[in-house]
Amino acid sequence: MAGAPMQGSQCLWYDHYKGSLFPLDLDAPPSCEQNRTSTSSLLEICCSYVVKDAAMTRAAIDCVPSILRVHMMEAALKGNHDRSIQALMSRWSLQSLVLSRLVPSVFTSLLPLYRPVYQSDLVRQGLRYTTALAHTFLECLRQVSSTKIRHLDITGFPTAEVILYYLCSHCMLAHNERRRNNMITLYNQALHLAQECHGSTPDSHSPLDTYFQNCLPENISVEIKLDAFVTSESCHSELCKALTVSAFPETRFRLVVERLSITCLGGERVLLLLKQLRPEEIRGLQLKYNSLENSHLLLMAPTLQSLTQLTALDLSCNHLNLYQASSALILQQVFAPLVHLRRLDLSNNRLKNQLATILSGISHPLQQLCLAACGLTPADVGALATCPHTLSLEELDLSENSLTPCYVSLGRILANISSCVKVLELENCRFTDEIVMSLTIHFSGFQNLLFLSLAGNTWTTSTVLTLTKGVAKLKKLKVLQLSYPYECHTDEASSEELELFKATVASLLEADDLLHTRPNKVELVLF
Repeated sequence: MAGAPMQGSQCLWYDHYKGSLFPLDLDAPPSCEQNRTSTSSLLEICCSYVVKDAAMTRAAIDCVPSILRVHMMEAALKGNHDRSIQALMSRWSLQSLVLSRLVPSVFTSLLPLYRPVYQSDLVRQGLRYTTALAHTFLECLRQVSSTKIRHLDITGFPTAEVILYYLCSHCMLAHNERRRNNMITLYNQALHLAQECHGSTPDSHSPLDTYFQNCLPENISVEIKLDAFVTSESCHSELCKALTVSAFPETRFRLVVERLSITCLGGERVLLLLKQLRPEEIRGLQLKYNSLENSHLLLMAPTLQSLTQLTALDLSCNHLNLYQASSALILQQVFAPLVHLRRLDLSNNRLKNQLATILSGISHPLQQLCLAACGLTPADVGALATCPHTLSLEELDLSENSLTPCYVSLGRILANISSCVKVLELENCRFTDEIVMSLTIHFSGFQNLLFLSLAGNTWTTSTVLTLTKGVAKLKKLKVLQLSYPYECHTDEASSEELELFKATVASLLEADDLLHTRPNKVELVLF
């Protein structure tokens, strides 16, 4: 029991990396599966062998063409060979190094949606990539190596907060060194002019020594582009200063934030950091767990409206009471200029009867919409049923809303998304057996559905089996999440009965696999 609180905090920490910020490549195979089988090319095998030893890597750098150095860097990153990464980076002949071009994205497959352990694995792998490159790059600059890199792009992968703090501190150090060197130069120039005017010879007032061990070599400027995750006050303060300095035209060390996640810091700090962003650079913004209220939304609205390049916005898990018409109109006006917005998460905020007003501010198709635990009313669900966004949604989450009173409108929504939706989550929606039976016909009509979660809705065994037979006809379905039926939740239910029920449902899925020549096997997840 002593480890329980730590486990909970770790789950919450990894949850910061979930949501709309990093889109999942749903059709790609898992990136962090240990048992994943793939055939490597001869080139990949050779590069993997060389980078296992840093000395061998250093010897090979001068003997191979530049293109092979790129392949060696790919192998070093995938194998987490830090010394080989340092050797390659110190002799890098290109001015730019982009992480996303060297390693595949870790945000692939459906596993992060229902496997917390896998979610933590892929986050750790992403952190390994960004940590290795960011730290090694600064070391190469400090040691005045022959690297030609002036632009390091580690976007597409999370950056550990300790590394973010390290980069921000380095940015401020470079700024302060430049100011110090400029002041010394001005002092020496003034001293020289004074001595010339008075015809005096150098005395005790000799020029100041301009030699210092700088963090950046002379006459170079560098830029680091990254995705920043901020959860502590100290890192928040350092990032605010670093972004301010990075906006100066004469800066030699510039940080560019493409995706920003601010969590557990409160509304005031969120407002302060948002003001430091360059609107043309930010692509994703996550503001979950900040206890944001309507007053904060009003103050940050002008800044949010200026972020016209946003593709993902996550405002979930705050205290926004958007059932007030004035607040809903503010959010509507915020969305209007965000013409590139494709992924939106408003979960765990109260929207009661205002969903139509809010979504009317978005004039372009959405790909992902999360409205879990938003207190949706029949009016909200009815508005969503007539909303044009449902014709383009690939991911829809309506979990933890009481949808029983509006099952007719829900049926229209399911009909609208039937040809495009890939991920559908309807957990804890209080569906009755009768409603599920009426909706099953819609579930069985999804052409591209990969993931269906109905967990938290408890029905009788016959209802669950009927539902399973309906969704088993979906050729592309990969994951089905359900809860055990009523009969399995009684005190008399034994472990053998639970296993028997699971085997029965699995057999129905497997029978349809053979009947319809399904290209994949459906994974059944029961709670």
